[in-house]
Amino acid sequence: MENSLIKKEKFRGEAAVVLENSGLRVVLLPGLGGKIASIFRKDKNFELLFQNRKLTYDKPQLYSAFEKFDASGFDDAFPSIDECSVACESELVKVPDHGEIWSAVFDCEIKRDKAIMSYKSRILPYLYKKSVCLEADRIVLRYSISNTGDFDFPCLWAMHCLIHCEEDMEILFPKGTKEILNVKKSRYLGDVGKMHCFPETRTQEGVKVRLDRIGPRSALKSEKYYVNGEVEEGLCGAYYPKDGVRFGISYDRRKLPYLGFWVTEGGFRGDYNCALEPASGFYDSIETAQRNKRIYILKKGCTLDFDIVISLS
Repeated sequence: MENSLIKKEKFRGEAAVVLENSGLRVVLLPGLGGKIASIFRKDKNFELLFQNRKLTYDKPQLYSAFEKFDASGFDDAFPSIDECSVACESELVKVPDHGEIWSAVFDCEIKRDKAIMSYKSRILPYLYKKSVCLEADRIVLRYSISNTGDFDFPCLWAMHCLIHCEEDMEILFPKGTKEILNVKKSRYLGDVGKMHCFPETRTQEGVKVRLDRIGPRSALKSEKYYVNGEVEEGLCGAYYPKDGVRFGISYDRRKLPYLGFWVTEGGFRGDYNCALEPASGFYDSIETAQRNKRIYILKKGCTLDFDIVISLS
């Protein structure tokens, strides 16, 4: 197997760890939640991730509003996506918008061919670790989230990987996807809770649309929906026909049984990006997932571990 090069450098003013082999160049920002800021395929001159509009990154604090910052690259959402409160024994713990991890400062250690990042929570008793390495045209991420306290707590992990949009791209949902649940009120898909057939449905105006295609930036809209129920396989992604690039995400569907999808076609700050979001709960907040009885409980002394493999082929 080809060895990858790992080095430290600066990326838009931030201390970065760069993993590189003959095909890929991947940029990590330990000081910004362990964000993956760039996934670049060399032979295609192709950048997968939606990029920060600014030349530098603003530094969020623990309870910062996610929408006021860069909303770019690949962030981890944990222990929730939406801001909420969690009852932990006799204490009510406030969970930040998009979780705690995206604003955290990680320790980072380089071991041979991988970067290992870790963070001890400031709001709940957990230790969060992830390692990143390259294997040919794949990026392998290994996660380990350990409950270090003496009580169980509910939590939700979701992948928030913003990729750039192109009008001709195809979104690749897991096989067996036949129905989606709208979770964001919109003039396009209607009220929260409205069910739609997949891949083709009708808008509120009765217009036929494909949910596995991307509209133009000029649509000036944003949507969020989930595959209804648990996915049949842990495989999803996107195809960029103009570039001849296929983006894949593979994971254990038993650990991450739910899949959300976010897209903004100019409707959020003028951004043009989307994100397939494998998740451990259904959906978006601990409170909602608890009501739906689809929440993960991280028990005391136990560890949630799983892998995410990203391919760019």
